Amino acid sequence: MSLRAYLAFMGFGTILAAATFFLVLFRVDPGAAGWLGFTLFYLSLGLALSGAVSIIGFLIRVVTHRDEMLSHLVALSFRQAVLLSALAVAALILHSRNLLSWWNSILLVVVATIVEFIFISLEHKPTAAPPQP
Repeated sequence: MSLRAYLAFMGFGTILAAATFFLVLFRVDPGAAGWLGFTLFYLSLGLALSGAVSIIGFLIRVVTHRDEMLSHLVALSFRQAVLLSALAVAALILHSRNLLSWWNSILLVVVATIVEFIFISLEHKPTAAPPQP
């Protein structure tokens, strides 16, 4: 997939997810919707956030890291966008149930940081030196 196709697909998906989010936000009654309404709300919010943060993060990385491969920047931006969106949606879910506190927030950030460190460590595996004769 070319970079232009990826950005077009991601942009269209983000707009579609944002439209769905605003449709759910303004047209669904939370009292009558039940679990399906809340699932659609959080899912569409997460997808819209992931897409927007991914595109913005990629554009910032293109300007700041001109020497890196674009495919690496796309993967990095997408991964971090999904992590940040999951963090935000998890915090909103906890807040909606009156379970969000400072220590839960710190725990969410620590878990996201550990997941990012795991991805970084898997990405940069040291290669073994060739055997010496």
